[in-house]
Amino acid sequence: MPKMRPYFVKFASLKVSACLLVAFLLLTFWGVMAQANAEAAGISVADAADRFFGSYFIWALGWVPIPAFKTLAVLSSIHLILSMVYRMPRVRGVRGGWRNLGLYGMHVALLVLLVGSLVGSTVKQEYNGFAVMQNADENVARDATALGPAKLSQLKFFALDDSLGVNPLEITTAEWPYFVQYRGYVEMAPGKNVALYRATYDPFRAVPYAFMILFVLSTVFHYVARVRVVKGVAVASLAVLLAGMAFPVKACATVKPVSAVDSMEGVILPNQPVFYNGEFHAFDSFAREVLYELSGKVTYRSESGEKIPAISVVTDIINSATDSLPLFKVLRSDVLLALQMPAQKRYVSFAELQQSRGLLEIYASRDDNHPATAEMKRLLGNVLLYESVQKREAFEFKTYTDSVRDRVGTEVVYHRLNPVLWTFVLAVLGLLLASANLWAKSRKLDVGANGACLLSALVLSFALVLRWYVTSRVPLANLYEIILVVALLLEGFLVGAFIWCKRRTFTLMVPVAFMTCLLLFFAKFVLESGNTFQTIPAVLNSSVFLTLHVFTIAVGFAAMILSGVVAHVCLWRATEARLQLLYATLAFGAGFTILGTLLGGVWADFAWGRFWGFDPKECGALFVCLWGMLALHLRAGRLVDERGFALINCFNVIVTFLCWFGVNLLGVGLHSYGFQSGTALWLGCFVMVDVIVICALHVGRGARRLPRS
Repeated sequence: MPKMRPYFVKFASLKVSACLLVAFLLLTFWGVMAQANAEAAGISVADAADRFFGSYFIWALGWVPIPAFKTLAVLSSIHLILSMVYRMPRVRGVRGGWRNLGLYGMHVALLVLLVGSLVGSTVKQEYNGFAVMQNADENVARDATALGPAKLSQLKFFALDDSLGVNPLEITTAEWPYFVQYRGYVEMAPGKNVALYRATYDPFRAVPYAFMILFVLSTVFHYVARVRVVKGVAVASLAVLLAGMAFPVKACATVKPVSAVDSMEGVILPNQPVFYNGEFHAFDSFAREVLYELSGKVTYRSESGEKIPAISVVTDIINSATDSLPLFKVLRSDVLLALQMPAQKRYVSFAELQQSRGLLEIYASRDDNHPATAEMKRLLGNVLLYESVQKREAFEFKTYTDSVRDRVGTEVVYHRLNPVLWTFVLAVLGLLLASANLWAKSRKLDVGANGACLLSALVLSFALVLRWYVTSRVPLANLYEIILVVALLLEGFLVGAFIWCKRRTFTLMVPVAFMTCLLLFFAKFVLESGNTFQTIPAVLNSSVFLTLHVFTIAVGFAAMILSGVVAHVCLWRATEARLQLLYATLAFGAGFTILGTLLGGVWADFAWGRFWGFDPKECGALFVCLWGMLALHLRAGRLVDERGFALINCFNVIVTFLCWFGVNLLGVGLHSYGFQSGTALWLGCFVMVDVIVICALHVGRGARRLPRS
């Protein structure tokens, strides 16, 4: 063993840590791309994920072995053990060595996760189950696993590879190490239904939870013992905020119901509650959503130039008075030519589409991925939507309560006030004043710029509170709302720096304000649809852990974006204070991103029955965590100087945006509900521009040597 010690010491170095993190990053990226292209390769998404994350080697070209996730996990486990033995600071025999316990705890937690995952994946087994339910509804099937062995004995389980159901298995318990989850309900015939289940034999199911608890406690201990900058007020504020996120407001129905409208005669008021997509909304919101779906706008400009609101247009649709109006937006000229219409038209009427209805249905029925086919399908869907509105089938009037009426009224007020637009205007004003102050160095301009940012933050906070009240949930359920929260956090950083930081410079405010304006522009003009209160999937409105997960991820992503902005400034002109701020924001962002990812695993376990599945969205969050850990390890091992550290962190914004927005564009995995159209072009433009800026800073003024910390 003494002869092997030099090799053990070398393998325990931070250089090896960095190499393993780079390998995990490359494997994660490659695995996500493989899942996105699984259909083209003729395999399932699950098989593509298993090839990279469920095996020891990837056989490139059929014979070249490339280490896969399990091989990297084995190497990382050995590296962690050797690091704790040979490299990490000692705990015993050293004054104050107890302060290193948190560092050891984090490494032990990672070791538990890696070893537990390797062993658990080996012994884990899954079974498909079903039960024939006679004259039973879905609620009975959903509660079957809570009825004990007597009910479970009626279920039949089969191994995943037993597609013919030859060898049934008997599972009589839904407790450890077996876990039974309800998967769906199928109506086979009148009075005869089949409930589907998934049973999992997994003795190591608690490993991710053990890792999460140990890692979080060790991180907190390390932060308190080594850094010792915890302030009671900040901790208390964060605890109160997290507690508020954990208890979303519930809409309380009043005792007295209000009668629904029974007739369509006369004018429908904007705040009239209508029921569609499983929820009550204002008729104004319904009209905005319909018109936006048809024409991409929330108003219609008549031939005389007058802007007609959506509610008037939809009311005319109901009364069959708009068949000749060009309400349908067509995005492709070849689609117009195929439908025998002039290619230069951008909008066509319902009457014109009816004349080409046969051609439209034929083209829309094609089973291919051609963009023209997708546009035909979209047009046909809009025609069907138009007809359902005309027939009064797209919505209905139901009896509602006073609370519904109040929330619907607030919904109309929100759309009329348009608070996100005013937030954007105030943020741009603050950016312009801050930019002017770079040369003027005026106290008045500084106060004006920060005052505009403060007003912008207040208006945005007011908008989020209104959304919370209207939807009766924390406004963190879709990409649009999360971006607003991240923008609010960045504005909060600017306002906080203005109030509490006495030695503040004007340079940092401009890029942070610019990033805030960019996020608000993206939310308002790219993601915002006609109705900003659209119905969300039930899985996104189901758990406290989801709210905590999304909020924590939003905080982590905001800090990662902020660290990237600070890195740009450091690359341009670095100071000791800016380098310290860069490290602090990076550590804070990486920590909260890891915590948010773990909370997401808890929610996924409750919602889908597994803590982690290497879904593309999960891999995106993992990529951000690995990127942050790589930067921190490079700095800790002095593998890069301050200039190199700033250069690496300049890509934090790009990495965060690609893993946050870009993964949604893939449209695969359980998280594909997060897809938003119109993102690819803006994201690609931003990445290109930011890469050019980074190169310019690195080659130009960034080439000057940064000070040593």
